Amino acid sequence: MSEKAIITFQIHQEASVFLGNENTVTESSDFGQIWGHFFEMGGYEPIFPYAVDTKPVNIWCINEQGERIYFQGLFVQNVDKVPEGYKLARFPAGDFLVVTTEWMETNDEAVGDDGNGRVNRYAETVAMPEGYVRNDGPVTAIEKENADTPDGSRYEVWVPIRKVTESGK
Repeated sequence: MSEKAIITFQIHQEASVFLGNENTVTESSDFGQIWGHFFEMGGYEPIFPYAVDTKPVNIWCINEQGERIYFQGLFVQNVDKVPEGYKLARFPAGDFLVVTTEWMETNDEAVGDDGNGRVNRYAETVAMPEGYVRNDGPVTAIEKENADTPDGSRYEVWVPIRKVTESGK
């Protein structure tokens, strides 16, 4: 298995509605426990009827209380009843620098250290496109798992970006 090249490209995400499981995270958070709880409560199944895209998404953001949030779920529309234990959230439109890899043969490879791990590490220090800076929030990153598509599988990390203003900020 050869190491796949890291790729970056820009996208614009329209304002969106997200349905999922909200977790407040700290330095001592146990992600095995977070994921275990998510699947115990039903995982993606209760969300699928409302999904606009069934590819799993994790949104990292800062809430109004300044807490770091890890939100597991899907982008949705026309939610008439929020499933028990889940939360519906709205996120503003924004621009993102997507950090990913070339398509991989298996999803296990994409979500493993050669995919997810490398992409997350690279996203921490990736150079911003000319005329853009990192956008400081409230969304701090979006992760998207593209599993078993006709092209293969890959993991994406979306880094929020914004155009530099005339004052340079």
